[in-house]
Amino acid sequence: MRHLRPAILFLAALLASATLLLAAAAYTIFLKDGSSLVARQRYTVQNGRAIIILLNGTETFVALDKIDVPRTDAANKGGYGTGVVIPGSPQDVGAVPAQIPRDQTLGDLINKKGAGPREVPGTKRDKDQAAAGRLMRTKAGYNDFSALARRPYPHADLTAALQQFFRGQGLDDIEIFEGTAGDHPLIEISANSEGSVFKALNSAAAGLLQIRDSFPGRVAAFDVLLTTQSRERAGQFVLTPEMAAELAAKKVEVAAFFVKNVQF
Repeated sequence: MRHLRPAILFLAALLASATLLLAAAAYTIFLKDGSSLVARQRYTVQNGRAIIILLNGTETFVALDKIDVPRTDAANKGGYGTGVVIPGSPQDVGAVPAQIPRDQTLGDLINKKGAGPREVPGTKRDKDQAAAGRLMRTKAGYNDFSALARRPYPHADLTAALQQFFRGQGLDDIEIFEGTAGDHPLIEISANSEGSVFKALNSAAAGLLQIRDSFPGRVAAFDVLLTTQSRERAGQFVLTPEMAAELAAKKVEVAAFFVKNVQF
């Protein structure tokens, strides 16, 4: 077993304490590609698609044949929620395997993937140089976004466009500040569940791509800080256009993206 850095263990504990996955109230759906979704209840089936209600209330769907039905049913045995399969579905549940791994949380993914400090991309200045003496470091050596002085982002037109975009995404608890560089706005988002963390990352990726199209050459990356309602850190990211395009195109599953790119 890999030895995890203390910061990794800290995040796993934080995510657990922030109710990122409540086993008694959640239904985990395992896909055949090894990824998983956490829903409020069992999915319903319509026209060969599994209709899923995520923990944050968002409705989504996946092709039914992509779901690992035996593993999903076994993992949620005794806790199906209130969902039902609509009669007439061409699929039925399969046999339960002899041994099924327990539900995976972000802490499990961090453990499995061995997430750790990575080189911060995108900045041209010396990474050890403080911006006007206000940059502090995390335990893993990254710029600590939670310690940045909260100064309004100086470009009002960009701020207004970003606020409008994120409101359209259903993210109201969001603030925009001056980040670690002039072309790095700091996007601070409150995320109190695993579903809201993933929604925030997807929305930030889409927002970065849109703002770069609307205001060419003015934004190089987003500094993204996720916090709980009590203002504790739930992860931070330097979101580059390349990373955003990869996530927006669904070339990487959002949980794997979190583990790969989160900074501690």
